[in-house]
Amino acid sequence: MKKNVSSTTSLHHYDVGNEINGHFYWVGHCSNGIHYSAGQTFNIKQPGRLRAIKLFSEMVTAHTDASITLFEFDERNHVWQKPLLEKHVKVDHSTDGQWLEFNMDGIVLDAHRQYGFKISCNNGGMIAIGEGSWTEKDPYPDGEEWTGSSENASGSFYRNHDLTFLATIEGR
Repeated sequence: MKKNVSSTTSLHHYDVGNEINGHFYWVGHCSNGIHYSAGQTFNIKQPGRLRAIKLFSEMVTAHTDASITLFEFDERNHVWQKPLLEKHVKVDHSTDGQWLEFNMDGIVLDAHRQYGFKISCNNGGMIAIGEGSWTEKDPYPDGEEWTGSSENASGSFYRNHDLTFLATIEGR
């Protein structure tokens, strides 16, 4: 598998992200009453339209609604900026070991800007979202993983860890 993906998939499409999968992070409503979320920052080298964000789902505990929110991201100050788009996907046990694909409607992204997304679950249930192997040092150097919870809304960033994700960009 590729580590840091930034390849051309066709004449006008390319992917950025991390395909390495080694561990996972649980997102959703835990039986302890805490709601866990995860996220990832990324940038693109050329302007384009974001067609999809894919996340690897190791397993799902119950039928749930997964939501992903795309943000502008201030990398210098580690601040999530205004939300740009929110999308939902229904998941259940049939999505275990599958890529979850969120159609991002071709929202326009600027080159050399930092973006990020957060994923969470609504209506109960949890998803084990793939993470890059911890033995790999910074598998996606153009971004950082973020984790948060209902008890720690500001969360924490991890420079040397990344979610298993692909963002498909259509060049202009």
